[in-house]
Amino acid sequence: MSGVLATVGALCVLLVAVEAAASLCGDSPMVGFVRGLVVTAALLSGLLTLVSAGWGLELSLAPAQDAGEELVSYVEDRALQAAQEELTSYLKRLLAAAGLEAEKIQAATDIGEDGSIVCTGVSAWFRYPSDGERAWALLRGVLGEEIRIEVMTDGA
Repeated sequence: MSGVLATVGALCVLLVAVEAAASLCGDSPMVGFVRGLVVTAALLSGLLTLVSAGWGLELSLAPAQDAGEELVSYVEDRALQAAQEELTSYLKRLLAAAGLEAEKIQAATDIGEDGSIVCTGVSAWFRYPSDGERAWALLRGVLGEEIRIEVMTDGA
């Protein structure tokens, strides 16, 4: 920092000297040209000193990386939640088309290796065992063998 202050002081002395010489020489175009060159050289020297000075600033990317990871986690959670809600709505409409009404439906989703959201399981609650059996058969036929399907009845 002391190097920067010394350079700034030298520039001030140089500019005062140039102005004093210019006032003694009059308004000659040659003096104006030389004054312009000296001022330009002084400004460039000062700029280079400021750029090359070690300011001791340390910037850390850790807070930005942490915030980025939190944002990715938040977006993934929201995407999973939205997928579960959409899947639940779809299953309700599917069951309604078959004349079945579930008391409660839960869909389980996960993020696959390729980043896609996949259904991993479905749980549904029905009032009557016969409705549960029909729903299980329908869901197995639509969702396939790889998805876990649980159908519960409360027998009321």
